[in-house]
Amino acid sequence: MTPEQYEAMKLRYAKFNEPWSHDEVAELRRMAADDLPRSVIAAQLGRSPNAVRMKLQSLGLYVPKPAVRPWTDLDDDAIVELYRSGASFATIASTFGRSENAVIKRLVYLRAGLVPEETRLTEAPAVSDQ
Repeated sequence: MTPEQYEAMKLRYAKFNEPWSHDEVAELRRMAADDLPRSVIAAQLGRSPNAVRMKLQSLGLYVPKPAVRPWTDLDDDAIVELYRSGASFATIASTFGRSENAVIKRLVYLRAGLVPEETRLTEAPAVSDQ
């Protein structure tokens, strides 16, 4: 890091490259327990979001998200079957341990004939005698 870059970081983050005090660590723990976003914590403590992440990680309070798990052919078959049987996106997401958005994206990718969830029927419509 050049001296100019260091000065720019120091201007942006008041406590850039300074050791953490016991009081700051205690405050960090409180804010993390309140589930505040790292950007908010960083702004309050005068630290960069990366410094906050690294400190949380060193305290065992931050676990990086696991790498994305690829969809298998069996997953694809099951997700389409569940969708076509009328299962909600939330139910499908829970079944696969994924977000609803991930499920919707996968169904679009598989061209499963998506229709809005609120218009899907779980049973075939009744036939009228008229």
